[in-house]
Amino acid sequence: MKIFRSAFAVVALCLLCLAADAQVLKRTTVKTDSIPFGAGSTLAIAGAPVGNVKVSNSTTDKITIEATIEVQAATEADLAGAAALTGFVVQETLGRVAIVSVGADSRRKFTNDEKKLIKRLKGMPYRIDYQIGIPKYCNVEIDGGRGEIQLVGADGRHRITGVDAEVSAHVSGFLSIALQKGKADIQVVPTWRMDGIEASVVAGDISLRVAHGVSANLDASVLRGGKIVTNDGLKLIPRDERKFPFTEKVVSGKLGSGGSGIKLTVGDGNIWLLPLVE
Repeated sequence: MKIFRSAFAVVALCLLCLAADAQVLKRTTVKTDSIPFGAGSTLAIAGAPVGNVKVSNSTTDKITIEATIEVQAATEADLAGAAALTGFVVQETLGRVAIVSVGADSRRKFTNDEKKLIKRLKGMPYRIDYQIGIPKYCNVEIDGGRGEIQLVGADGRHRITGVDAEVSAHVSGFLSIALQKGKADIQVVPTWRMDGIEASVVAGDISLRVAHGVSANLDASVLRGGKIVTNDGLKLIPRDERKFPFTEKVVSGKLGSGGSGIKLTVGDGNIWLLPLVE
């Protein structure tokens, strides 16, 4: 009898969970914008807690923004309220444009009705996915949460941070990547100007893909668990084999004739040093 009652309780609990899930409503909207943007300016993107940020070159002198926004709520009225509270704002100053994600968790001033709505929305996640086009010559700063981050084609000084992200970067100039968790994939080609790369991941992997003809000094280190994997096709040679031989934890080498610095650091995870297949 006790076994029967326990089984009945488990089934009842599952049914209640399914009923709760069935009451969650979702709504997806798309918001767009276009902003004049001068060469050499800086674009800063503050992403949502969950969502992808994909940035690539456009053929105009403007920033083009397409944001796909998904909200959740238990009723149609709350869903409309959540949609009104969620999106992005654009902040413009001299030489800088900021795209800032906003939601019920980030706003600071509310009416009494909005405060009640926010209480009802507690535990209801939202998501914003960005597709952003930019002129080639600019600086890009991306602060992401959980999701994919792509930065392709920009020429300038770039910074990417993420909480739990998969980053793909193929840019010119200087690149800095710092992730708490996730993966970073970086591509380097000789036709792109390189002023240096600094990438660190606390828990996760870094892949560096280098095309033939690239010259740089490379330092890679794995601090705890994991290793560095080097492909022979990369033609990476030790800068001082007697003092600093390659190990599975530390690599200090030179590509081509050396030059700009590439520094890669992983806490727990692997670093992959690979030739870029073009």
